[in-house]
This record gives sequence, structure tokens and C-alpha cells, in this order.
Amino acid sequence: MGALLRIAAGVSLAWAVVLLAFKRELFVGAFMPPLGRALANGLAVTQLVLAYVFWYAAAAPAANRGAIYAVMMLMALRTGNDLYQLLVLLPPEQALISLADLVVSVGLLVGVLEALPRVLAQKGGDRPTQEGQSADRVQ
Repeated sequence: MGALLRIAAGVSLAWAVVLLAFKRELFVGAFMPPLGRALANGLAVTQLVLAYVFWYAAAAPAANRGAIYAVMMLMALRTGNDLYQLLVLLPPEQALISLADLVVSVGLLVGVLEALPRVLAQKGGDRPTQEGQSADRVQ
């Protein structure tokens, strides 16, 4: 699970770099209104924060289940969004980025879902323990 969280962090970091470096080319071409620039910067900052959360959670996945759930929600929403972009919004010559993001999102979602039962079964996750009792006996 740690490796999957680090991959998700890398994907979020890559999106942040793309949003910061290529916002003019990605959004409206040569003319970019201030609102478009502000939204692109906000999305980039959000992706940087997600990258940090996922990277931090990779060190102890069982203790950071909230980050695992966030990865699952993010990848599921990206999958739905990418499918909508590919099927409805984008012309074929502009759909390559969405197709690549779709493949990565589905792969990470399936990987995280497959590894989730092992992480949830680990002892000593985010459940509190009492003195003299194991984590399994605390309810």
C-alpha cells in the first residue's frame, strides 16, 4: 500500500507541475484571464497538498486510513471525470492526456482496493489501545 500511496503522490505532484507550468497552453491558449490563472494556481496548490498527504501516509498506511480513503475517492472521481471527457467533451486529438490519466487512475484505484483488506487487517492501526489489552480486544 505504501508504494501505491507514493505513486499517487507522484501523480498529484505531476499534475501540480503541469498546472503551474503549462496553464496557458492547457486552458485558453494565448489569452488567459486572471480568473483562469487563479483557478489553475488553486488547483496546483491543492494537488501539492494531496501529494504531501499521500507521501506522508505511505510511511504508515494502517495509521493513516483517511489518506487511503482519500486516494480511493480521488481516483474514482478522476476515473469518472476522464471517462466523461473522453466520451463527451474532448475531440480525439486532445484526448490523450485524459486517456493517460484514466489508465493511471483506474490502475491505482484497483491496486488500492486490492490491497485495502490487508491494510485494514493490520494490528495497531488508528484504533486506541488500553494498557494490558491488545488492539484486537479493544472495541
